[in-house]
Amino acid sequence: MIKIFITIFTVFFTTCSLFAQVEPPSKRLDHGGFGSFDMSIMSLNNKTAVYTGGGGGFIIRDFRIGVFFSGLTNTYSQRDTSNVTFKLGYSQGGLWLSYPFYTKKDYHPIIEVKMHYGNMRLINTNWHVRDNASFYGFSAAFGLEYKLGEVFFVAGGIKYCHSYLLKTMEDLFDNDYFNSIGMYISFRLGTFNY
Repeated sequence: MIKIFITIFTVFFTTCSLFAQVEPPSKRLDHGGFGSFDMSIMSLNNKTAVYTGGGGGFIIRDFRIGVFFSGLTNTYSQRDTSNVTFKLGYSQGGLWLSYPFYTKKDYHPIIEVKMHYGNMRLINTNWHVRDNASFYGFSAAFGLEYKLGEVFFVAGGIKYCHSYLLKTMEDLFDNDYFNSIGMYISFRLGTFNY
């Protein structure tokens, strides 16, 4: 019995030692993943609107495809004709596509396109939802991405967001209120291939 145990033990550790000597591949990977925390500052009816959110996805040969979500962070109020104040609730999510150029350098340009679908709510002072509306649209961004470490990047730049309301909300908001140019910053963790 002891001979069988020693034989199995020797074979097991010999094969483990042989496989442990295999060196990792020297060429770069063609795939990976990432996650991010994003913040955008845009205009909403000529007032400052701050949107925060995040997202993540896959990296395939530097091309990134993923999903994102964001929402209105600061309080935005609007009065109607009867002098009642409404607060706006705004959230969205969708598909995120991006591609960086000149990735051999620590600073490199990046373009991003996000296609979104979302929901807005008008909430009165008694916290009752007065109206609800859905919207869809896209945003396009151009920025610079900076490599801070092996897996940590920071990106920032300008973006344009365009949304289409599926219905107007109490004549308080229309499409033009949500279409604006702004700026963004993004903190990203992932297995980037450069």
